[in-house]
Parts: sequence; structure tokens; C-alpha cells
Amino acid sequence: MGCLAIVNLLLRLVSFVSLATCVTILTTSSSNMSVASIFHGEVEIKYHFTDFYAYRYMLACSGTGFIYSLIQTAIAIIQAKTGDCISDKLTHFDVYADKIMSMIVGTGAAAGFGLTVDLSRLPNHAMVTVDFLNKENAAASFCLAGFVCNMISSFISFKLFKDDYMYDC
Repeated sequence: MGCLAIVNLLLRLVSFVSLATCVTILTTSSSNMSVASIFHGEVEIKYHFTDFYAYRYMLACSGTGFIYSLIQTAIAIIQAKTGDCISDKLTHFDVYADKIMSMIVGTGAAAGFGLTVDLSRLPNHAMVTVDFLNKENAAASFCLAGFVCNMISSFISFKLFKDDYMYDC
């Protein structure tokens, strides 16, 4: 069991937990706000993350990354336990899919951060509560953490792939 395989496993676990937390925060966040109206009196306005396309995109990216992270965590456990690559084709998948998935998760985090900043700059937060924006910002932060762990893990996977492909597999 190599040191890089253990670090790779830990990064995959952190990515898995971060993306699971992101999905949980996103799906449970909503905003309830009462607004005084001249004609209708007190009006209750409710927002959910699905009312914004960027947050839906962040959920799709982090959900896909979560599923991918689950699969890669299982592969990393097997790789750390046995100490070698599973098969040549699976190692190719591990190396190239890592880079694609980390970029997808990164774009989801960027979309979430971007919309949160735009909504917070609106005058009087335009019927979106600060609590809602803080939850979405936290979700984007966990998505970013998942991206960083996936990216570092992809570099480690490439190093493991190069070493295994050149010498063992």
C-alpha cells in the first residue's frame, strides 16, 4: 500500500463528503419573506433553489460529481488495499474521467458563487433573504472543496497510472 494511494483515497473521501454536503444544503435551502404591498397587504414570497438556473446547474454538477466520487472512492479503496491497478482499461478511465469530472464540478461551483454575488448586490437583496444567500454560498464552497480534492486526486491518479503503466501493468 503506497503513500500516494492512501492520500488519493483520503482526497476521494473528502471530495465525496464535500459534494454530499453540497447536495444536501442545496436541496434544503429556501427563502421565505414577507413583503408589504400597497394593494394586497402582507404578501409571502417563497424561493427555492430550483427557481434559479445557476443553482440547478450547481446541483446537477455536484450530484454528478457525488456519484462519480462514490465510484472513484470504491476504486481507491480497492487500489489502496491491493496496492496495484485493477485493470488497464479501468486505470485509463480513472485518469481521464477525473479531469473531466473535476472541471464539471468546478464550473458548478463557479456558477453558484457567481449567482450568489449577483443576487447579493441587488438593492435590498430584492426579496431574497441573506440566510438563503448564505446557504447557497456554503453549498458553493463545499462544491469548490470537492473540485479541489478531485483535481488534486486526478494528478495523483495520473502519477499512479504512469508508474503502474510503465512498470507493473
